[in-house]
Amino acid sequence: MLHRRLKQLASKGQAIRVALVGCGRMGRGVINQIAFVPGMTVVAVADQHRDASEAAAHGQEHDRVKVHLSDDREAAADAIARGERVATTSSKMICSLPVDVVIEATGIPDSGVRIAVEAIRQGKHVITMNVESDALVGPMLSHLAREAGVVYSVTAGDEPGVLGDMVDWARTIGLEVVAALKGCMRPIDWNANTQTLADEASQLGLNPKMLASFRDGSKHSVEVCVTANGTGLVPDVRGTHARALKWHEYPKVICPKKDGGILDRSGVVELAQPVLNTDGTIDMDHSVTPGVGLIVTTPHKQIRADFKYLLQGDGPYYVMPRPFHLCAMELPQSVAKAYFHGDPTLNAMGGPVAEVICVAKRDLEPGDVLTGSGGAEITGQIDRYAICRSENLLPLGLSYGIEMARPVECGRAVTLDDVKLDLGSDAYQLWLRQCDTFPSNDRQPVDVSGSR
Repeated sequence: MLHRRLKQLASKGQAIRVALVGCGRMGRGVINQIAFVPGMTVVAVADQHRDASEAAAHGQEHDRVKVHLSDDREAAADAIARGERVATTSSKMICSLPVDVVIEATGIPDSGVRIAVEAIRQGKHVITMNVESDALVGPMLSHLAREAGVVYSVTAGDEPGVLGDMVDWARTIGLEVVAALKGCMRPIDWNANTQTLADEASQLGLNPKMLASFRDGSKHSVEVCVTANGTGLVPDVRGTHARALKWHEYPKVICPKKDGGILDRSGVVELAQPVLNTDGTIDMDHSVTPGVGLIVTTPHKQIRADFKYLLQGDGPYYVMPRPFHLCAMELPQSVAKAYFHGDPTLNAMGGPVAEVICVAKRDLEPGDVLTGSGGAEITGQIDRYAICRSENLLPLGLSYGIEMARPVECGRAVTLDDVKLDLGSDAYQLWLRQCDTFPSNDRQPVDVSGSR
């Protein structure tokens, strides 16, 4: 049991030493939660803004530590040895400090790649909250980590990590996973942008671009892509079917066409839009939001009878809901699992099976600059990796701050030839290496993870 192992570590006056890069809301949430975990401590934090790293390092009322500000490696290491917490602007330095686990929480694909590669090179376990970089090059980062003998993993608490655990549970007990469902907090508008959501973002106190990245489906596509590459499940269609159904309707609709459903295949990832009340508010009692779920089945008549006896419905498809996910609050579980067992919460099983590509929200002209997820120019949609590569489509993770070279009509997918790529970016270079390491195909991936 992880909690027992943590308490034993604490009883010896020891702790898992954690470093955090990225001090936004999720990063600060990690610090707050780890303050309550025995046998685990945050010893260093980094952010490109010094004020943000210092404020996060000071923690909250339960977590008062002496903070040492430094970008010097030796001085920072000495501070950690004295029991102080380091605050720095150097993400590269933080990876070289005497820490056991590095948590990446910047949310920016290029920085996420750079930090993860450096931490792996320094022999540190990596827990990433940066699903944007994982959707782009997670398979390659997993491969590099295995070669280095460390763990690279997405986190418990975020939907991919939660779904990964559920898929593993279902398969371990011999059930077939028909679909993995990720709930969407609000209805998807594939053309949403910062302008159309300005008032809503202000009311919610959110960054408009961040809100747009969810409302336009990009962030949701990224998260089910991470789930796909970690489980071998694939999208049935580009963008998924993204139906708004009540829990009890899913087994009847999200199942193969031969049984009256809409799926061309079993074993898919799906977005689940919320069910709305007549006044436009979300019907929380019947929506997958804010949780996740599985649709499972079994060919065995007696097992189906047991499902019915246990009040799980008549079958042959059954919904397994988990009506919550707690984001940063669940991350300590991933840290402990990597440290004690050398196991990821979820990472790519081998080569990618899915990718998130860019679809134009409006007519794009040469010279237009793409601003990535949540921007006004493109939305991200998941598709099978073999299709993305055969059509030479632009991955969402490479669409930050690049210029259009050719016109693209609204609604059409953007290709690599349509843009002027940043050929020197860390993300692009690792993505190229991933393409060479894992040539595109439409087969299920081979699990090469071994004990990891």
